[in-house]
Amino acid sequence: MLKSNENISCAVLAGGKSRRMDGQNKAFIEVGCKTNLEKLILLSDRLFAETLVISNIKDLYKKYTNIKVYPDIIKDIGPLGGIHSAITNAKGDAVFFFPCDMPFINQELVKKEIEEFYKNDCDIIIPRINDLIEPLHSIYSVSVLQKLTSHLENLKNYSIRNFYKKVKVYYWDLEDNEENRMSFVNINTHKDLKRAENISIAIKNKKPNSDNL
Repeated sequence: MLKSNENISCAVLAGGKSRRMDGQNKAFIEVGCKTNLEKLILLSDRLFAETLVISNIKDLYKKYTNIKVYPDIIKDIGPLGGIHSAITNAKGDAVFFFPCDMPFINQELVKKEIEEFYKNDCDIIIPRINDLIEPLHSIYSVSVLQKLTSHLENLKNYSIRNFYKKVKVYYWDLEDNEENRMSFVNINTHKDLKRAENISIAIKNKKPNSDNL
């Protein structure tokens, strides 16, 4: 076991409506030999104190006995609602967030992001490649809970970027290369899924014995 981050909880955000995928739950999309959720559970078991899944349909996850499922406390406000629920329920001092639609999460990149979070005086760390940020591949200190709750209860602007103005955010600049870009590939449409499947096939052909997540 590589687990060394007992103060960090892992939260998988699985509450999206997935309209462009005809309502398909992206946590259960299989790219390669595992579903997106199975890959994240495997990663979390290696690295984190606990695994939370944020979803309003708990029964979908009942076969996964090593995770905890929590609904949004404040409904229908997008990703910040899921982030709020995870921070409220997490037992760690910080929460590493992952969306349920990234099939190529890079374990080494995750470990480096944790190092960067602890090295910098920040409430939140967000990876950035050029001008593009990855707000759902991020770490939040649970100390932001009060500010986040107040933000959600008193304002009608539920954008993540709007909340960033109220806390200390460290934008972690990454090199613009194929490996980093692939780590943040996500599946929003059927076209995205086909692209991800082609990437997975290319990886297997290049590295037949690869154990990539």
